[in-house]
Formats: sequence, structure tokens, C-alpha cells
Amino acid sequence: MTANLAGYLASRAAENGWSARPAYYDGDDVHTFEDVHRGAARFAAGFAARGLARGGRVLLALPDGIDAVWAFLGAARLGAVAVPVNSTLHPDEIALATRVAQPDLVVAEADLAGLFDAVVDPAELRAVTDEAPVADVTADDPAYAAFTSGTTGDPKLCFHTHGDPGVYEQAIGEVVGITPRDVTFSVSRLYFSYGLGNSILFPLHRGGATVLSRERATEDEALRLVRRHGVTVLYGQPSFFARLLRHPDHAALSGLRLALVAGEVLPESLESRLREVLGGRLLNIFGTTEIGHALVANTPDARRDGSIGRILPPYRLRIVDDNGDEAAPGVEGRLEVAGPTIALGSRRGGDGPLRAEGWYATGDAATVDAEGFVRLHGRLDDIEIVGGQNVHPTEIEDLLMQHPDVQEAGVCSTRRETGVTTLRAFVALKADGPSPDRVRAELLATAKEKLTWYKVPEDVVFVTALPRTPTGKLRRREVRTMAAAR
Repeated sequence: MTANLAGYLASRAAENGWSARPAYYDGDDVHTFEDVHRGAARFAAGFAARGLARGGRVLLALPDGIDAVWAFLGAARLGAVAVPVNSTLHPDEIALATRVAQPDLVVAEADLAGLFDAVVDPAELRAVTDEAPVADVTADDPAYAAFTSGTTGDPKLCFHTHGDPGVYEQAIGEVVGITPRDVTFSVSRLYFSYGLGNSILFPLHRGGATVLSRERATEDEALRLVRRHGVTVLYGQPSFFARLLRHPDHAALSGLRLALVAGEVLPESLESRLREVLGGRLLNIFGTTEIGHALVANTPDARRDGSIGRILPPYRLRIVDDNGDEAAPGVEGRLEVAGPTIALGSRRGGDGPLRAEGWYATGDAATVDAEGFVRLHGRLDDIEIVGGQNVHPTEIEDLLMQHPDVQEAGVCSTRRETGVTTLRAFVALKADGPSPDRVRAELLATAKEKLTWYKVPEDVVFVTALPRTPTGKLRRREVRTMAAAR
């Protein structure tokens, strides 16, 4: 069987008799497995006609929908590298992502076309009648690249190969166990490695159907889709599940076979409330963009509340202390993992794939018990996580401090009483007596105008000064403590 990811998935559909089965519910449209793979072949032909070749990069600035699926698989079929990007980012952030990706071609709808040079509208690709053959690639050739925030604030690209999804399937795919009877819906979008696996790789590999939502799903929309399509497997972040629990129609969750939670630390109080509705069908799992999908998970047969589960073969895990020595069970240290799919972030698309050799530090503080169950205790760096997405506080702080009345600003995430994680800004004003109410309104308005939605603070708290080290560095741990105390 071909090593080409798109060709392999098409072969599985044909050999298992799935061709006429529904693969995607996209709005009012239903697309069969045959529709999916033939559409991918047409998109591949369209790419080739525009000069995209094996090894080239195509940026996919598309909302979740069948066009995004066809474009992703079409690139893989051609042997090119798909680079999905969040099409709802601020234009400046999309421009930065484009500079990093260095694409040979961009696929975007008309409203974004002005942001790019070499751009093609997906409507043009849908009109192609030719079908490109499956390119001959190896399992080690790159198939796609996903953006990560990294640790410096600059987006990087993690390249994953045509063979990597087979490893994901061996690990978390076996846990989820999608079958042709399942209908999947992922709140996490296709431009995330997590959402990409949930909505493309796993269901197409195993014959399940998937619901796509063009708009970022609200609680109302998610529950409507669950009921309408009989969703059996739902993926989301803890904060989203917290909002679902407050919805008057949350009983719709009782029809799920599995609910998988990832992207943030799951608070035990929220886990307890979710257990009341979902019982053992709730699985807390863990992975990163660099890894490609989840490599630590609770399973239906082996789970422990308060933990992210146990390491999944073929991956390995250890907790190390400050000296790099392996910590004893129950002792907090740095979480490190090893395995065949771990990609380091490349600063430019032209740099090509970088693979981790040996142990890879995830940047998380964690403990592991004698039975191998892992508990996360927070990030070791300054990254905040909101809605499952990395946020660099300095970007927001720099924007807030551009206000003429602001002396200094500190931003951190905080878990609200509702269970939802959002950002809180602490601001010290200059001494000339500006109106806090006016400044607050102006700061929030500017943030909404200049930043992507998940980077906008929910509130602004005024303080006389922020905690700093003797050298003037902001004490972020204390800022987080201030937020938690409120």
C-alpha cells in the first residue's frame, strides 16, 4: 500500500467498502468517502496546474469545511506540504504566518485574497475536472506543517510526515477506537494538529463520519450539531465543556460514546461535574503540536481522575529534576517524552523538517505515580493557555502599555468561577490621576481591535504597582497568584 497519506486513506476507503458512506456533514451538504477522495484528486490537479510541485508548500487559510479537507488531502496527494492557518487571525498575524511559512501558493476565500500574493480561491479548484495521480513519496517525507507559538513569541512550523498519522493511530487512535458507526465533532479546528487528527486523520482512517462547522462553534451550535447528526465522539477544551455544562440543553451530552478533553489542565472540580453527566466516557488526554497529537491519555479501561492518563506506546515518558535525573514517583519535575513523531519548530518553511532526537521537554511541570498516571501542575515558561491556544502575555502587555495613561501592565490567564479560562490584565496607572473607568474601556476596545479574540483580556484590574525582581523583571508567578486570589 502506498506511503502517500492521501493515497493510503483513499485505498482504505475503497478496500473496506466505505466509498458510498457519509464522510462529512458540512452545513446542509453530505459528502461521501468517494466525494472526499475524488475532490482531493481534483484539488491536487488544480495545484499542479498552478505550479505547485512535490515538496512545495501551500498555505491553507480556510474555515473548517469540505474545501479545507480537499485542499489538505490534495496537497498530500501531490506530495506537497499543506500548512493550515487560522483564517480568523488578525491580518497582521496572518501576514506574519505567511512570512514564516514561505508558501509557494495560498488557498483562501475572496475576503482574504488581498492579504496574499500567489492566491487561489477554492471555488476555482472545485471547478477542476482532471484528477491528479497519487505522488510517490516515502513515509519520511513531510506531508503537512502546523504552527506553534514556541517559547519565543514567534510562530514556528512543526513538520509532520506521511508516516506520522500511522503512529498517532497506533497510540491515541486505538484509545478512541473510531468505527463506521461513529460521528465525530471536534471543537478544536483543523488548523490545530489536534483538530486535524480529530476531523481528518482518525475518521478517514477508520470509516467514521465527521461534522464540520464553518464558524467557531458556540455552546448552542455545538449542542445543536450533536443532536442533529447524532454525534458520538466529541472533542473540546476544558473551558468549552465548562460552558456546555451551564447550557440548559447539556443533557444532549448523555448520548456521547466518548468526550475527549485536551488543550488545558482539566480542573478536578470541573472533572467531577463532567463525570456526573458523562461518567467513564470522559477521557482527559495530553499532546502538543510538536508531537502531532495525544501521547498521554486516560482510556475507558484505565483512568484516574486528576490525571492526564498514562503514556501510550510507542511513546516513552519520564519526569526529571533540575539536574536532569529521573524523579521518583510522586516528585514534581519536568515532563519529557520521546517517540518517532516529535518535530521541533522550524523558524521558516524553507528550513524543512527538524526532528527531536532523544528526550523532548514539553515545558510542563508534572508528577507520575507508581502506576504510571501523570498529573500536570502548570507550565514552566511564561506561556498562558486560553481556549487551548498559546498566548504570549508580552504581546498583550506591550499593546496595553502604548496607552498614554498606563505605567505598566501584566497579563495572565485565570480560571473563572464558571470553569472557563480567560485573560486578566493588571494595570498600574500613571500618577496624574486618569479615570480608571475611561482607561479600562479604552484598553479593552483597543485589544478587541488589534488582537485575535482569545488574546483579549476579559477584565482589567488596577493596582498601584506590579511585583518585580530586583533587576526589574516581572514576577509572573506572583501575577498569577494575584489573579487566583481574586
